[in-house]
Amino acid sequence: MKILSIETSNKICSVAILEDKNLIKKIELNNGLTHSETLMPLIKQILEETKLSLSNIDLLVCDIGPGSFTGIRIGIATVKAFTDSLNIPSVGISSLEGLAYNIKNEGLICSLIDCKNNNCYYSLYELKNNTYTLLEEPKADSVEICLNYLNYKYSNSVITFNGDVSLYKELIENTSKNFILLESTNTQFNNVKINSNNIDVYNLGIAGFNKFNKNGKDENLLPLYLKKPQAQRQLEEKSISIETMQTSDLDHLDISKFDDFWNIDILKDELKSQNSEFVCAKIENKVVGFAGIKIVLDTADIMNIAVKEDYRRQGIATLLLNNILDICNEKNIKTINLEVNEENFSAIRLYQKFGFKENGRRKKYYDNKFDAILMGR
Repeated sequence: MKILSIETSNKICSVAILEDKNLIKKIELNNGLTHSETLMPLIKQILEETKLSLSNIDLLVCDIGPGSFTGIRIGIATVKAFTDSLNIPSVGISSLEGLAYNIKNEGLICSLIDCKNNNCYYSLYELKNNTYTLLEEPKADSVEICLNYLNYKYSNSVITFNGDVSLYKELIENTSKNFILLESTNTQFNNVKINSNNIDVYNLGIAGFNKFNKNGKDENLLPLYLKKPQAQRQLEEKSISIETMQTSDLDHLDISKFDDFWNIDILKDELKSQNSEFVCAKIENKVVGFAGIKIVLDTADIMNIAVKEDYRRQGIATLLLNNILDICNEKNIKTINLEVNEENFSAIRLYQKFGFKENGRRKKYYDNKFDAILMGR
């Protein structure tokens, strides 16, 4: 099977022709021009140099992202034009899967692509018996959430990171001793030189070959657009502000719209305490969420994270917890503890994403019915 592989998700425009998993020829071009100007001439060049034509191609493979939105659309549009006009089957491969194929040692592989402002695209694969299996679907999240989530869920496993790892080297190494960074080096695979941390059009073609043999052609080739979390988008749009909570914020606060744990008097006392730190989330200068910790020496207890009923499931709790953890870092807090109702599944998932682990239970603590799960980090 002859495969034409196209990579346009980053600055380098590249094409390759494979015979099954064997490379016939690869051309890479980074001349500062847009992919709309370079892709078609590059395809023409590689066909001429291999003395082939599109009629000899049995499969088209392209990168569907994440990456440059414009570049991805150009690659997909070109492949779809060939598919529609010449009836050549095609498959799309994510940039993250293409990166995973750079690693040939068995184990867990995390592909990571920077998307600015300490955010990243990432997914997790397992290589076993020469087969790459997707364990975690591609996501867009903050780098810290990504690392803490993987550290929690795969705490006893060694994970090799590749992609834009140099940008977050210290953070990755400090999160877990089981995290290994793949240094940016040129390696040889089937006598082909490949940069370990770049998306390679040859490996993209191999991934496409494997996918086609397993699932057949893609009926509807579409870009893989991974949006940032809603909380991050809202913060960047400045619709939500996170501030130190003041007693004056309680003047127009309807505490009944949050939950039944808090009352104004308790909250007022905590805000006045020298051992407490509170932050609140505001929209149009109205408090829609708040969170607080009680600090004793180098330990902090998260007292609660409360979000107004109408504003839940919008990422506000994530923003609040992020800020609470920043305060703990500034104050050199070594241990952070909390308790959560075993029925509060959304809160448990949030804490797990940030690396909190269960370390005990208080039986029937809530309403003499539900356990309190004790978690720490």
